[in-house]
Amino acid sequence: MAGGGSLRFQREIPIRHDVEVFVAGGGPAGVAAAVAAAREGRSVFLAEGQSCLGGMGTAGLVP
Repeated sequence: MAGGGSLRFQREIPIRHDVEVFVAGGGPAGVAAAVAAAREGRSVFLAEGQSCLGGMGTAGLVP
């Protein structure tokens, strides 16, 4: 850091999942990335904010 200071966090956030690959978003690209990593033997966590995977390709079909 500039000025030689150290980085300090305001609070500790607990780690709930210890994984090798974290994928944010369950759209087509996120699902493909998670599957590819899992097939390579990696531990994967896929986080999706909606109630279904597939992104707008899926959610856009629901009225």
